[in-house]
Amino acid sequence: MEAQIDGSTGSAEEAYRTELAAFARELKDLQLACDITYREFGPRSPSVVLSPSGVSQTLRGKRLPSRDFLLALVKVLYEVQDGKQVGHNDPRLRKWEDRRKRLNLLRDRAQQSGARVSDPDTFMNESAATDTGFVSPPGGATLLELESAKSDLRDILNNLQEHEQQVRGEFRQVLDEQTRVAAELTRLTSLLERERDDKERLEREVESLKRQRAELGRQLDDLRAQFAEIDADKVALLKEESDLNDRRAMLNFDWARYEEFLRQRVDAEVIRLRGELARTRTDPNETA
Repeated sequence: MEAQIDGSTGSAEEAYRTELAAFARELKDLQLACDITYREFGPRSPSVVLSPSGVSQTLRGKRLPSRDFLLALVKVLYEVQDGKQVGHNDPRLRKWEDRRKRLNLLRDRAQQSGARVSDPDTFMNESAATDTGFVSPPGGATLLELESAKSDLRDILNNLQEHEQQVRGEFRQVLDEQTRVAAELTRLTSLLERERDDKERLEREVESLKRQRAELGRQLDDLRAQFAEIDADKVALLKEESDLNDRRAMLNFDWARYEEFLRQRVDAEVIRLRGELARTRTDPNETA
């Protein structure tokens, strides 16, 4: 999506923010389709430092990255996607470099018109955790109950991971289809400019493709929301697992203390009885 550039302060600033949001969203979609975490970028890019915080800010539209940072980032994504090395002359890298140049131009125009442009946070807040069906054991749960709850928790986590893979596969399919539709839309739009005689037919096809693109965009938004819910559920369940481990450790500690206390009492009783036995053997008349 390309924003128009004009001379007004508000329009120039709005054009930059709109273009940056679209830029970040497409980068984020590529990262989701590749199934790579922020921390995995660094080891895959020896020449340019791709810190998790820098990658996060770029993919969330909080900042416009430098040229080298952007090219290194998309190069890693395409290498994960293709399963092989990507050369520096890959045309896909040039496309992102051109996008960045345009963003730079938009930002300069906005600043020249008097706007105080800062890189905005364009992404939505994290979705709230949904009900996963896990019921936490009561405060006075036994070791057996805690172990059972922990087993249930792991089963839910495994099911959640399987669901995440299914959503990721569907996300990739819809993303690929949206890319195909966008390419076809671009081709037909260009053809429409050259073939005026067939304008009416081509315009109908363009409108149909626009509707398809809008529907696919809605599907992608829904899948993004599912990703956010999955992430929130995983965090909540992992916290429950940590709490169970802590409670289990506390019960083991209390039981060990109790066993030590009993052992000390038994030892003391044995010593007392031995003392009485020794006195009895020394002076039999004393007991009589």
